[in-house]
Amino acid sequence: MSKSKKDLSLFTKDSLKEKLCLNCGFPNRESDSHCIYCKNSFLREGDFISWVKNTYYIFRWRWQVKQRKNRVDSSLEFFMPNLKLLGYIFIGVMLSTSGLYLLSDALAESSFSSGIMASLFLFYGIFTLKSVLMKK
Repeated sequence: MSKSKKDLSLFTKDSLKEKLCLNCGFPNRESDSHCIYCKNSFLREGDFISWVKNTYYIFRWRWQVKQRKNRVDSSLEFFMPNLKLLGYIFIGVMLSTSGLYLLSDALAESSFSSGIMASLFLFYGIFTLKSVLMKK
């Protein structure tokens, strides 16, 4: 068997290095001198003021990411259980009503197999509603 023809020298660790923009957080190549997204300069002066500025950008970016994460988590904590409960109630009602409809249709046609299927729908709908509405 022959080895793969792909040239893996293109994907060395040095070529995959990237740096994040301190202003917007966009990933850029190591060789870039400006951010591709916000055009912020990557050229660093060696003085104390540029170090303070870069540190401020890093802390501001981390704080913004933390705030976004907290906002998403808090909204999901409130809406997810309520949405889940409404979804289960909707499924239970739909199964029960379809079971009743199919059962009445099966009784009108005197069909045993349709009656069994309708009773299963009705049973699953009632069981879903009972399990959602009754607390243990």
